Amino acid sequence: MARLEHIRFTPHRCECIEKHAIYSPLANAKVIEHLPQIFWKNNTPWQEANLWASERAMCRHVSIATIEANMRGLANYAEFLESTELEWFSFPNRKSDRCLVQYRGYLVEARDEGKISPSTATQRMRYTIAFYRWAQNNGLLTPQNPMWRDIPVYIKHFDSVGFERTMLQLSTDLSIPNRARPGERLEGGLLPVSVMDRDSTLNFARVNASKELFLLLSTGFFTGMRLGTLSDLKVQTLERAVPDPASPFLFRLAIGPGASPPVRTGLNPL
Repeated sequence: MARLEHIRFTPHRCECIEKHAIYSPLANAKVIEHLPQIFWKNNTPWQEANLWASERAMCRHVSIATIEANMRGLANYAEFLESTELEWFSFPNRKSDRCLVQYRGYLVEARDEGKISPSTATQRMRYTIAFYRWAQNNGLLTPQNPMWRDIPVYIKHFDSVGFERTMLQLSTDLSIPNRARPGERLEGGLLPVSVMDRDSTLNFARVNASKELFLLLSTGFFTGMRLGTLSDLKVQTLERAVPDPASPFLFRLAIGPGASPPVRTGLNPL
């Protein structure tokens, strides 16, 4: 099946001299270690996908970790294509026969059967569509039939000084919402801690643990914050808490990349 490998990538410049392609290393270009690349089961490279990774690696604002995640998702798509004997550029007139439509159905089925998490299904579809957008924008793919239907999505947020801003992003009718499968209550099938266990944990921490750990556990139990958010709270975040208009005994904290100061919203701390 298709596989993901890693190479040592040295950026080159291509020049056409007397109808011959001449490659020469770029001056002062950074050599990229462990650049992910996809190869089909017959050992040939997926040239378009690998070019996407190479171009992104040369952008300073794209980390190698991001490229690794993108290519791992695309490698899963390559495995699907080989298992179904589909071509990545197959977009026939019948919509249900198109490669992206079939891949979406495959991911949704895997999610519903519990083989992959809802977030994994969402990310893999997002990464695949991102690659196709790049391929189309660079003239590497010009299908006769539309690959998807674009849907504008407006996202509202508040900037660092409190003004409401609106961002426009494009989604597609192929995107997979990050929804838990039926019967799942929390991430990974976890169940909430009972009130008795919560109180026992807090009482034990109050007596035997440090004050900081007790406050960390208390905040986590009564707000539902993730570990990454709890460990990234700043003194200024607490000082700038505002009373909840619905209850004078509750306060609201601003978290996320748009907060001042910004606070992580991920599961694990950096």
